[in-house]
Amino acid sequence: MSLIKKSSQQVKPFDKERDIHPFAIPFLWLGNKKVIKNFIWIPFSGLILMILIGLLYPQKHPAPWDVIPGSWALIGFFSYCLIVLCAKPLTSLLAQPEDYYGEGGLLDPEFSVENMVDEND
Repeated sequence: MSLIKKSSQQVKPFDKERDIHPFAIPFLWLGNKKVIKNFIWIPFSGLILMILIGLLYPQKHPAPWDVIPGSWALIGFFSYCLIVLCAKPLTSLLAQPEDYYGEGGLLDPEFSVENMVDEND
């Protein structure tokens, strides 16, 4: 007789309603390959839109670098790119190993301070 029991449970296919948090369901379209491939057009179109708004409504007190039309939009776009490109190095610099907080895991669910017995009693 075999010591290993076969599981009666079979692996079920991916169940969208059961395996995904309800708040994540509206954002599943972001995982589409077409969306991932063309995502750069979203910030690029925002850059163009902000330049057009800046040309239609100029600032009352422009900065010295505002002699270039839309320079503030370019600065914002390059700042955005810098943040995105710095994410991986910052993660490797600031991340902690998995066992950083020890192996204890969560506290025992049956433990409570009220159930503790004082040794002096």
